[in-house]
Amino acid sequence: MKIIDKISDNKNLILFILGVIVTLLLLKQCNTISSLKDEVKYTEEKSNINLNNLKASRDSIRILKNVNGDNISQIRSFTLDLAEKDALLDDMVDKYKDALNLSRDLKYVNSLISTKLEIKDSLLANANVSKIDSNSAEINFLSSEDYGDGNSRLLTGSSIIKYDLNGFKVLKSSFELKQTLNLMAAIENVNGVDVVKVTTSYPGIDIKGVENINLINTRINKKSEKKSGWSIGIGLGYGVNLNNNQVISTGPSIGLACIYSPKWLRF
Repeated sequence: MKIIDKISDNKNLILFILGVIVTLLLLKQCNTISSLKDEVKYTEEKSNINLNNLKASRDSIRILKNVNGDNISQIRSFTLDLAEKDALLDDMVDKYKDALNLSRDLKYVNSLISTKLEIKDSLLANANVSKIDSNSAEINFLSSEDYGDGNSRLLTGSSIIKYDLNGFKVLKSSFELKQTLNLMAAIENVNGVDVVKVTTSYPGIDIKGVENINLINTRINKKSEKKSGWSIGIGLGYGVNLNNNQVISTGPSIGLACIYSPKWLRF
């Protein structure tokens, strides 16, 4: 009781204790607000990913033109958070794991891209005839095209024909077709949305489908969360002190202290 009476008679000590309590309550409140802000941020990020994937699933290819007059196929990209479970996207990425021999957790993979092409081609070939004997001849075919940007086509072939009483007969034909097809692709952020663009200078290419899945991991990208809490330590500092005469003053201090630190003050 004497201790309580002594404390109640000492206004400076009471003010000091009240100041400490108010300070701790303010720190606790700031810590709670900081945690709520982080939670809102992560929730918004997850909602944005879900909304983007919904729009991507409903998107269709848009055809643009580049400066050379070639078609550019553009479509919205998906985003897969490896830290979350998404049954639909998990099924979509399985084909890439098998086809490209990727690690099952896709740890070192940034994006998955695929495109479906339909080639409609026609050609005019030069032909020359070489006589074999009085009844047969060999026809040689050649067609060579260079479409630029690494796109080309080369057709070579021959047919041996023979004439008898029943007319012309083709005895043997052989053809070889070599095509070099160069696809160019990029992932571009357009008005805050990631889209994939694919183009080629090879004529007659119809891009039937394009798919891009950007891979992120919010668990890894997320900064390590600093935890608030109490601690005991020896400190040296300068600040507000309560001396032996129960007088509040400012100055250097050293001693053993019980400290509460909110996570936003930790570094």
